Amino acid sequence: MTTETPFKIKPLGKFNYPEWSGEVKAFLMRQNLWRLVSGKESRPDEAEKAESWDKRAEKAAGDIYLLVESEQRVHFRGFEEDPQQMWKLLEQAHLSKKLGA
Repeated sequence: MTTETPFKIKPLGKFNYPEWSGEVKAFLMRQNLWRLVSGKESRPDEAEKAESWDKRAEKAAGDIYLLVESEQRVHFRGFEEDPQQMWKLLEQAHLSKKLGA
């Protein structure tokens, strides 16, 4: 299953993290969401701007969720609305496996 993107992005599975992370990062960059996901753009204090940021965060979280195989969603369970934490947890889960191998 792929989310509605102009590109075919294979969902994250056990063995495709390097390819997946690059493709999803590029997709999120095209959607103007990467700075939010990467933590370079913090949630503003001003209510109106915070609301817009929250909506973008939900969009980013939804995109990440849909681009991950169901077995991989265990890595970010409880953080489905936090795209920054989702990204970090997926990175930790997949890079720690490589380091320990």
